[in-house]
Amino acid sequence: MPSVPAWLAFESRVHLLSRLVLETFGQPTASHNDLGQIKTNEYCQRQCNGCGEVCDLIRWGEVQRRQDSSFEGCSSPRLLHHSFLDLDYCARVSGCDTCRTFRRAFLLEQITGRDVETLTNPDLQSPVYAVLSIESSGDRLLLTSTPPQKPSFSATVSLNHEPRHLANDPTKRGASLNTNFQELRRVIQDCHCNHECSSRYRWSRRNPTWLLEIKDSDHVRLVRGPENLVDYVVLSYSWGDPTEMPAAEWARIKGAGTKTKDGVPVPERLNTFPSWHLPETMQDAICITKNLGYSYLWIDNVCIPKGTNWDTEASLMHEVYGNAAFTLVASSSSKATDRMIKDRLAWSHRSKAVKLRGKWLHNTQMPLDKIRLESPVARRSWTLQEERLSPRVLYWTEQRWYWSCPENQVAELEELGHVTPINNNMVRRSPQLFLELCRTGDIEKLHEEWLDIVEAYTPRDLVEPRDRFLAIAGLAVRFYSAKAEAGGSFISDEYLAGLWKDNFARHLAWSVTKGANSQQNLQHIAPSWSWASLPLRIETNTKHAFKPSDHFKFISVVEEKIHPANGMPMANPDSLSRGRAMEERGRGVKVVDVEGRFRRFVSANAKQVSWDAIEWRRAKRVGFNFAAFPGQDLFARQDSDGRIVTKDAHSGEIVGQLDYCVPDEVPRSPFAPYVPCGGEKDIMCLELGESAMLLLVKNPACGQQEIYRRIGVAIGYQNRKGFFYGCETRTVRLA
Repeated sequence: MPSVPAWLAFESRVHLLSRLVLETFGQPTASHNDLGQIKTNEYCQRQCNGCGEVCDLIRWGEVQRRQDSSFEGCSSPRLLHHSFLDLDYCARVSGCDTCRTFRRAFLLEQITGRDVETLTNPDLQSPVYAVLSIESSGDRLLLTSTPPQKPSFSATVSLNHEPRHLANDPTKRGASLNTNFQELRRVIQDCHCNHECSSRYRWSRRNPTWLLEIKDSDHVRLVRGPENLVDYVVLSYSWGDPTEMPAAEWARIKGAGTKTKDGVPVPERLNTFPSWHLPETMQDAICITKNLGYSYLWIDNVCIPKGTNWDTEASLMHEVYGNAAFTLVASSSSKATDRMIKDRLAWSHRSKAVKLRGKWLHNTQMPLDKIRLESPVARRSWTLQEERLSPRVLYWTEQRWYWSCPENQVAELEELGHVTPINNNMVRRSPQLFLELCRTGDIEKLHEEWLDIVEAYTPRDLVEPRDRFLAIAGLAVRFYSAKAEAGGSFISDEYLAGLWKDNFARHLAWSVTKGANSQQNLQHIAPSWSWASLPLRIETNTKHAFKPSDHFKFISVVEEKIHPANGMPMANPDSLSRGRAMEERGRGVKVVDVEGRFRRFVSANAKQVSWDAIEWRRAKRVGFNFAAFPGQDLFARQDSDGRIVTKDAHSGEIVGQLDYCVPDEVPRSPFAPYVPCGGEKDIMCLELGESAMLLLVKNPACGQQEIYRRIGVAIGYQNRKGFFYGCETRTVRLA
């Protein structure tokens, strides 16, 4: 398993400290005036009584360091202000220099406009606490505010012995309330002129079929992609959740699509039209693109006219994104009607070096990984391939922009000295890792990256579930092309409903983190053995230690749903045409034959016991205690999360994870994707690796050939390594 990113470990600590604050303090009783009173400290800076509590925290840290120079740990929470609005008032009106730094820290942590609105909502206020974290990498102040029934707000401020020397201070002119396009143009120009990103990663010299040509910031028109490649920008954004907005607003978003007449976009789009006819996110994307010196923009809903063969367009996404000058990710927008360009409240006050008890306070950089994982865009299935197929990405958040290319990652104002990274030693994960592995042809690491793609993809949402495969079709085509070029020969039948044949056992060993709702399954779209058959918005585990079994072998595809060829040229096909044909054929695969060792999961003589009767807990340790059932075959099932354990009389236990929980009050169906209560002894298992097995049940009445469907997995059963010893090897048909 890969190590947990430093920022994610720190985020976990935030939530723990938030609970500690609530349990320790409840609602504070000190008066607002007590905390908001202003005085001048020894550095001639304005400081409120709340920030005096921070001085006490720093003093506490000094004592700990004197007693133990290697001490690491966290202080108890101290009340800073009764609410964020109190802190904001202290910064804006009272002029507390420290509160201005804290205010900026909170605002810089908000990715979207909706986050800022929630933080500043008078009805959702809660006390603000400060905690001192002492670490070998440097001391930090952790600020938390936990509104009732809302996610915690947090911010981080680093403590340093030296002040930051600001290379340039746009806050002197108030200019940083607006986007610094000059700095952004310089960063993008540096990439285009001094990096190898374009020459290494640009796929071809083809433009998208249609592009928006920007006449000025307020007018655009739809044009055919020119014959020669032009510099164009691609917009990646979230349409929004139709269940969380008025029907008229959703209709406006959907209505932005380009209509066609006789297969050609309507004149209203081919002629120049006002950009305000489009939703706000698109309007601002046009403005940003124009300000950065580009004349062409690609937006999926506008540039793929209605009636276009969607399957064909989806398989070309690696070209659309790979050939773009860069991809603009609307991380600040929760829906297509949100604005991207706003006054950025974090920079409404002059930057000033602040010092408390000999320590300089610095705002920290929010990690790009956090933005990638937590912005609304990350909840949309289509945007995963939009990011991973893009050599250059511009992430637009509420308070600043981030630039990422294979050779550089930079945030607005970072180089000007206004923020410092949250951890200078932290390794940043590049969004372009998939493209880098495709280029180098490292097939083993490329397979691991595909598993990471699956794990990042399954928790996301789709407006149309039938697009489950189409939303990653571009990634599949790019993956195939990398393998074909590395191998130097034609590769056939590689892609199997989201899995890859030459590492099939490893790809079959995915698991859910918790049993899903069986009524939302997508087994009408994908076979049970594919992760694509799971409901939308389900977290999965794909990356674990895996050692192949010598007994497992892929045999053949038995059944596939044939899709029309969509007119693709197949005479002397290049790798792109082959890849598109492969992806189209692969998403139609339904039934396969495999070979491996096979046996029952639960013995016929096993007795069912309750989960509580065998579960063992000591502090943070969790395990099993079978002392009450000596010499017995048994099994137990945890209905709440889908875990199942089986144990023979004198052998170790095996814990499996079922894909689905048993639903409440649903008539039993012989083809249900879950194992009904009482059906546990019907579970069979197929060995995938030395510590990995597939859990299966037989489909009823399927003719002479037995057909099995997947219902879960068991992985990492170190207490029962010999489970398949002596078992027969047989061909198993999976559907």
